[in-house]
Amino acid sequence: MQATFSISRRALIFLVTAFALTWVAWGLLILLARAQVTSYGQWPYMTLYVLGGLGPTIAAYVAVCRTTQQAPLREFHQRLLRWRVPLVWYPVALGLPIVLAFGAVGVAAALRPSLLADISIRPWYLFLSLFPMMMVGGGLEELGWRGVAQEEWGRSIGHGRAALLIGPIWALWHLPLFFLPGVAQYGGNFALFLVGVMGNALILGWLYGHTRSILLCIFFHASWNTMMALGVTIPHGHGMSLVGPCLSLGVGALLLLASGQKREHATAQGETSR
Repeated sequence: MQATFSISRRALIFLVTAFALTWVAWGLLILLARAQVTSYGQWPYMTLYVLGGLGPTIAAYVAVCRTTQQAPLREFHQRLLRWRVPLVWYPVALGLPIVLAFGAVGVAAALRPSLLADISIRPWYLFLSLFPMMMVGGGLEELGWRGVAQEEWGRSIGHGRAALLIGPIWALWHLPLFFLPGVAQYGGNFALFLVGVMGNALILGWLYGHTRSILLCIFFHASWNTMMALGVTIPHGHGMSLVGPCLSLGVGALLLLASGQKREHATAQGETSR
């Protein structure tokens, strides 16, 4: 039977609210920063920056509270705090970003050894202090992207297709940052960023599909951002910038394909045994 896509009222409310909150906050910040009224580190800048970053988190609660007839807030919180999952998913959520980050740097260095001179990785123990900050600064987005969008669309069209749909929307939500002085994305290559976000969307769609735990998706997101903050990234100017995004995209696609084939095999075995 072919799945029929339905955007769902909850997902629609989430998307409209998230984009409205974030783009208004960051749009205003772009105007103020370019007029040199404020700059990164000053309270007006940081207030609008954080408010925009919390757009998906706030929007998730708005969407859930406006659609409690579909599922109550309690059910959302159960998925948010779901920690009772098979133990193997914890090293997957925390460790896969580490493997991908070092894997991308390793592949790039093997192809272009000269870039090693431009890599500066901060001490590993800083992971412990940076990780909690990244749970707030980025990780809380997962309440919306996985807790609402992936949940709603995954039930309708499957988690793989839902992740493919969420990826470009998630990347587009970040677009104002490419025009905001003071942040890492300013003046960057959006197409390259899109590939990386698509890869993470596929991996997170796979992770959420197997656990239905928003908490583990927050861990993955925070671990990923922490690795970037530690400097485990491919430096610009060596022509190797595509390695990391393509690696994530490839791993995400393989994980979803493998889980899809396993599910089909299990279904076929069940039908045969009848």
